Amino acid sequence: MLGVMINRSLLVMAASLALLVGCEEKVTADSYKSINTGMSQSEVETMLGGSGEELDVGGVSIGADGLMSGSKGGGKDKTYVWKSKDGGEISVTFRDGKVINKGKSGI
Repeated sequence: MLGVMINRSLLVMAASLALLVGCEEKVTADSYKSINTGMSQSEVETMLGGSGEELDVGGVSIGADGLMSGSKGGGKDKTYVWKSKDGGEISVTFRDGKVINKGKSGI
């Protein structure tokens, strides 16, 4: 009987620990520092805890003819943002599935 109680206690402690680890904040200064140019999008998603929110980043450029042209969602670059529970953010820009730029706010 005592062995069953100890096994149940260990099971409850293990489940509690798993929940705590699963709730660990992933959008941190340390995770930001770990993101490097050339990393794959899946590596970043694993590090930051899933898919980020895709930002619709349009751009405007001035061509050689002096005329302004814009793009909205048509470029190869995609920027995603991950948010922490306390309002911090990490944004990462990918080109062809690889990190080309990153930024942070509030972390």
